[in-house]
Amino acid sequence: MYFQLLGTVRVQRDGERVDLGGLRQQRLLVMLLLDAGKVVSADRLLEAMWDGAPPVTARRQLHNAVAALRRSFGAAKHIVVKDGPGYRITVTAQDVDAHRFATMVAAASAAASVGRTEAAVELLEAALALWEGPALSGLSSPAFEIAAARFEENRVTATERLAVLRLDGGDAAAVVVQLGELVSRHPLREETRKLLMLALHRCGRTADALTVYEQGRRLLRDELGVDPGAGLRELYERILRDELPHRKAAEPGGRSFLPYDTAHFTGRAEELEFLTGSRPAGTALSILAIDGMAGVGKTTLAVRLAHQLAHGFPEGHLFIDLHGHTAGQEPLDPGTALERLLLDFGLAPEQVPGDTGQRAARWRAEVAERRVLVVLDNALDAGQVRPLLPGTGKAQVIITSRRRLAGLDGVTSRSLDVFPAGDAAALFTRVAGAGRTAQRPDAVAEVVALCGHLPLAVGIAAWRFHNRPAWSLEDLVFRLRDRAGRLAELRMGDRSVAAQFEVSYRKLSPGQRRLFRILGGTTRPGEEFDAGTAARLVNQPVREAERLLEELFDAHMLRQRATGCYHFHELVHEHARAKTEEPDDGLLTTFGRTLPSVTKVEYSLG
Repeated sequence: MYFQLLGTVRVQRDGERVDLGGLRQQRLLVMLLLDAGKVVSADRLLEAMWDGAPPVTARRQLHNAVAALRRSFGAAKHIVVKDGPGYRITVTAQDVDAHRFATMVAAASAAASVGRTEAAVELLEAALALWEGPALSGLSSPAFEIAAARFEENRVTATERLAVLRLDGGDAAAVVVQLGELVSRHPLREETRKLLMLALHRCGRTADALTVYEQGRRLLRDELGVDPGAGLRELYERILRDELPHRKAAEPGGRSFLPYDTAHFTGRAEELEFLTGSRPAGTALSILAIDGMAGVGKTTLAVRLAHQLAHGFPEGHLFIDLHGHTAGQEPLDPGTALERLLLDFGLAPEQVPGDTGQRAARWRAEVAERRVLVVLDNALDAGQVRPLLPGTGKAQVIITSRRRLAGLDGVTSRSLDVFPAGDAAALFTRVAGAGRTAQRPDAVAEVVALCGHLPLAVGIAAWRFHNRPAWSLEDLVFRLRDRAGRLAELRMGDRSVAAQFEVSYRKLSPGQRRLFRILGGTTRPGEEFDAGTAARLVNQPVREAERLLEELFDAHMLRQRATGCYHFHELVHEHARAKTEEPDDGLLTTFGRTLPSVTKVEYSLG
């Protein structure tokens, strides 16, 4: 028997999952496992099983729950025994992942105290690998929340110890991702933020280290009304004055610049399986492209994919945002992007050529015969990406874009759709917290449906709900049901669904924008239309209207269920309706004819 508490509560017998039955059996088992080998009184069990309000029949139901638990264990039913005023479970520390974790962490501390650093690192890595998610997931009651918080504190402490050991060993790049994820989960924990700043600085990412400090300073001021502690301020000032040594790479390569892999990653198992299994044989360069509409989770998937593939590319993991669709920023020109790649790969500034063509040649020469992984995020089009591609098949390239990159040869591409309903609900619950959502799957389903199952929209709605404890799910549903104001509700801080859609809209040509606006003002949500309909609306030949529709489809501003039939995603449709009052970019001339500007059409396609 093996018992898992560090994530979803599960039990395995001979490698097969055991069905524990109802929630009361799960709570009973967890209470016994938390004090494994010790007697847990019936009163404590009853309080945990019924959240402090047991019914008059509770003791009889406790006996029934014990009997049901024993039956589920089969031949191992004898491990749950009646003992005096309560019950105990006779398992060893190796049988329960939480106790195994504590044993390994203690052993790591002992090893580190006598200078056995490598052994301590291995033990901590193995201990942290036992975690599969937040401890005791799905069990929401005060008794279990306290235990889960204690487990999480132990996890954070172990992660910080591991980071210190690796930093002392000069391996700063290996802990940046892990510490970044930890800071995102515990943004007010100053010790973790200090370690992340130090790791980034030692990787040569001093600007990022200072940004991490500034984010923490603003958060502490806004949330608690306090300034950072003396230790965090001192580290910031020493980095600012360049009083701390940087780690110098002995030779180019071997660095990792991947962003942290979010703990809220949800779904996409099929896409990951397809992309990880698509590496070509022979000498051909492996290029994996992920495209999709704004907010569908392209970068999140690319980062998760990169971390899964990273072990096969030990000579460098590079990441660059090409700003193809970034509000307020122009796309990086290939020369600037090549300069950043070469500097991140380890070249000194004086070694970077001045000419774009020479930079591309130097880049190909540097990564030739090296096993490097390169993530080119947020690409505008194939022309921006093409000069950045390595020349040999030992490298792996991952590209994300809001456009289909049809102009690149040899690309394995995957277009992302919005989440299925189940994955959207899982993401909402993971971000918002199971304690306020687990008992209301119907309300959660309505929220994510109103978000169009778009990951960005679901995530923003969940964060707003999480940060507003006075709200009920009905409050959130009420706000999102207002179609005219829905996009305004899907905004939090610098994250906004409408802003992302606006960036995509501004990248369209004048003719594409005009058709987008007219379709938004004349179609109903979910309504399909074809090239003939579009041609009548904009007074153009059917072939020209079809070209514009296909371009909007390639830019993921329109969707298709069948060949030649187009429709809007419901949130994109709301954005298009909001643009109907916008004046045209100018008169559109096609086939020698000047077409009239149309700002709004008052009739329906029906």
